Amino acid sequence: MRNYLSISLLAASLAASPSVARAQSTTGADAELAFMPSTMTVTLLNEGGKYVAIDLKHIPEGGTCRMDKDATIFRVGHGATEGTTRVRYAAPQISSGGCPFLTVFDLPTADYAAARAAFVQKEEEASRKVEQLKKDLGEKWDEVTGQKKS
Repeated sequence: MRNYLSISLLAASLAASPSVARAQSTTGADAELAFMPSTMTVTLLNEGGKYVAIDLKHIPEGGTCRMDKDATIFRVGHGATEGTTRVRYAAPQISSGGCPFLTVFDLPTADYAAARAAFVQKEEEASRKVEQLKKDLGEKWDEVTGQKKS
C-alpha cells in the first residue's frame, strides 16, 4: 500500500507541475498515468537529449536508455508513427543505466494500453483499500487525517 500511496502523491505532484501543464496544453486534457508494461530499451526523443544525474552522463536525442517494468509514465500525445503513443517518464531515476527523469519516447499503442490498464487496476485497488480503512476506522479516520470537527 505504501507504494500505491507514493504513486498517488507522485500523480498529484505531476498534475501540479509546469511540465505536465505544458503537456496537457499541447495535447488537451488527455495526459494520463500508466506503468511500463515491461523492461525495454527506448529511444530518447527529447530535443538536445537529457543529462543523467545518477550516471553523470548525457544521452543525446536519438540515444537509447533502459525503461524498467512498472516505471511510472504519462501519455503526452500521439507517437511519430502510426500505432505508437508518445509518453514521458514521470519519476526520477534511482538505478544506474536507466532513463533520465522526463525522458520522452514512443511506445507501441498496444503496450501503452496494457500499461494504462495496469495503472487503473492498481489505482482502483488502492482506492478500495483506502475506503476500507475509512470504514474500519470510522471516526478515527477524521482524527488521523486532521478532519475532526471540534
